[in-house]
Amino acid sequence: MLKNIFYFIIFSVGVLCASCAKHPSKVEIMRQEKQQKDSIAYVQARQNLTYSDSVLQVLLPQTEPLLKKFVYSKDEKAEDHGHYVHRLLQTTSNTTRNFIQAYVSDNRVASIQSYYYGAKPHHQQSLRLSIDEGYIEKQGSNHAFQLEGWHEILTIDHEDAIELLAYIYNHVGARVRVSSIGQQSVVYYLSTTEQQALADTYQLAVLMRDIDALERAIHVSNLQIQKYEKKHADCK
Repeated sequence: MLKNIFYFIIFSVGVLCASCAKHPSKVEIMRQEKQQKDSIAYVQARQNLTYSDSVLQVLLPQTEPLLKKFVYSKDEKAEDHGHYVHRLLQTTSNTTRNFIQAYVSDNRVASIQSYYYGAKPHHQQSLRLSIDEGYIEKQGSNHAFQLEGWHEILTIDHEDAIELLAYIYNHVGARVRVSSIGQQSVVYYLSTTEQQALADTYQLAVLMRDIDALERAIHVSNLQIQKYEKKHADCK
C-alpha cells in the first residue's frame, strides 16, 4: 500500500512538471531525475526498515534462554563494558592450569582468552584448534604476569574469536586439541563440558552480532526515511 501511494506521488510530480514546462531545461531534467532516485531510495529504506524490524523481533526473544547459562560481570573502575561468561567457564577454579575461556561483552563483541600457567614464560602468540589433520589458528595479544608461577593470557577478539568458537560448535563431541603456540607448543584437549559451554558462547555471540547489525540497519533506514520525508515536506 505504502509503495503504491509513493509511486503515485512520483507519477503525479512527473505529470505536474511536464505540464508546467513543454521544454524543460537541463537543470529541470536533472532535478526530476534526482527526485526519482530519491523516491526509489525512500521506498528501499522503508522496505529495509520493515524487514530488519521483523527479523529483530524474532531474534530478541532467543537471547533470554541463552543468557540464563551465563554470568554477567563488570569492574566499574577498570572496564567500560561488562561481559557474559558461561557458568562452566569461570576462572575461579582454573588459576593454575591451561585452558581457554570465551565471553561476549555487553557491546556485543566476542572474545576468546587462552590462559597459560607454568614455571617459566611461554610468550603466547597464537591459539590453534585441531581435529586430526584439520585445524584453525588465530593470533592475539598476550598479557603476562608472575604470581606463584608464570601466567599469560592471550586475547583474540571479534570475528577471529567467532571463527574459533564456530570450529568448536561444529565439532562438539569430537576430540578437540588445543595448542597454545609460543616459544613451544603447549597442548591439551577440551572436555565435553568445555566444548558445550564454548558452543553456547558461539550461539550467544552470533545472536548478539546479528541483533547489533539489525539495530544498526534500522537506525540507518530511519535516518534515510527522515531525510527523504523532510525533502518532500520542503518541496510542498
